[in-house]
Amino acid sequence: MKTYTDKAELVKEIKNSYQKYIDEFEEIPEELSDKQVENVDRTPSENLSYQLGWLSLLLDWETTEQQGLNVFTPAKGYKWNNLGGLYKSFYNEYGKLTLFEQKECLDKKVVDLCIWIVK
Repeated sequence: MKTYTDKAELVKEIKNSYQKYIDEFEEIPEELSDKQVENVDRTPSENLSYQLGWLSLLLDWETTEQQGLNVFTPAKGYKWNNLGGLYKSFYNEYGKLTLFEQKECLDKKVVDLCIWIVK
């Protein structure tokens, strides 16, 4: 696993990697948001929903822990051997948003993650 010299280097890498990731969705029209592509395991909407779901969980774990409450991992009602069900919950929660809205939400979550890292 790669290590980083400091928080700033980690945040820079997250931003760079995220930009490469999100750029892949720039040219996808909304009408293809639920289109399955050969050799790709998720539709564009599912892919963004997956990222939104995990990033939301990560940030929620931290918030919950800071409040002194019990953290349920991976999420309340899900076990590590039922990640398929968890992923479906991500698709249900975020999949009703447009690709544009999903990207906006993910942009904000990445900013929140970077802020959390540098605290």
